[in-house]
Amino acid sequence: MIIFNSLRRVMLRSPLLGLAVVTLCVSPPALAQNYETQIIEEGEALEPLEATEPTSLRLLEQSDSLLSYAGGQRLMSEAQNAFNAQNYAVAADKLRQARQVFNQLSNFYAQLSDSFSGIDNRISDQQRRFAQQTAEMRDEATYRLALVHKAQNQPELATPLLIQIVRSQTPTTELGQKAYEQIPLNQPDSLISVAGGQRLMTEASTAISNQNYALAAEKLQQARQVYNQLSNFYAQLSDSFSGIDSALSEEQRNIALESTEMRDNSTYQLALVHRAQNQPELAVPLLIQIVRSQNPTTELGKKAYQQLFELGFVDSPYPRS
Repeated sequence: MIIFNSLRRVMLRSPLLGLAVVTLCVSPPALAQNYETQIIEEGEALEPLEATEPTSLRLLEQSDSLLSYAGGQRLMSEAQNAFNAQNYAVAADKLRQARQVFNQLSNFYAQLSDSFSGIDNRISDQQRRFAQQTAEMRDEATYRLALVHKAQNQPELATPLLIQIVRSQTPTTELGQKAYEQIPLNQPDSLISVAGGQRLMTEASTAISNQNYALAAEKLQQARQVYNQLSNFYAQLSDSFSGIDSALSEEQRNIALESTEMRDNSTYQLALVHRAQNQPELAVPLLIQIVRSQNPTTELGKKAYQQLFELGFVDSPYPRS
């Protein structure tokens, strides 16, 4: 056996092949090195291995890696250039990549911080700071991506991104405030708005009057989705402002409740359309959702339960006479 630094070469004789197999093995701690196998004819002299100094190995340059702070910044710079050239498709693609890179880095550094907690607090604190810095860059990339979507007249894509930033940064930070000001929920020309949902409901009502139930179902399904998104968005904003601005938090919570009511109303209308199409298998689950959401004591909850009774899905009327 000939040993050079952490490497060793072992010659094994194969009784079947009449050959000696020399394997370059790696002793700990260099277990990650690849094994190199040579076939040496029997009687052939072994050549000594050249010693390799660990300092001569090429270190990974972070600037060359995509999964690095520098890699994310390159993507942000490329996105800005594309945005300035009004090439919004390329800008959005680069920002999505940058957002993913910074999000992965933040998660990795946070995991390292947890691993060193109670073992080496200096390293743990350092990794935690890296996690916070990369989370900040992730949210900055998210903000710029939302602006690209707004430039493309796609508020339905921009809104959830902006709300994510408000929740991540809190409304008290500069980036959180900027994100809140950009949220396009109150724009009447936007589909993701109360006015947008009402337009869909009106179109559905016209289709029902014309007995165009397929079109009515499509419009009601869209309205239901819009109101459900609005309810979730306003509820998230309410939570974000809780303990910071009580009046604003209460305002957002009330709008969330109103959006929920409108969502359940569009769901009820959709169930009636399915019943008119003789599709009780589609109407029943929608009606049960309303009963659960509104509870049976509300007017809409009672109406939904009455429909279940008329369909024969339940046997007992409510309220009992």
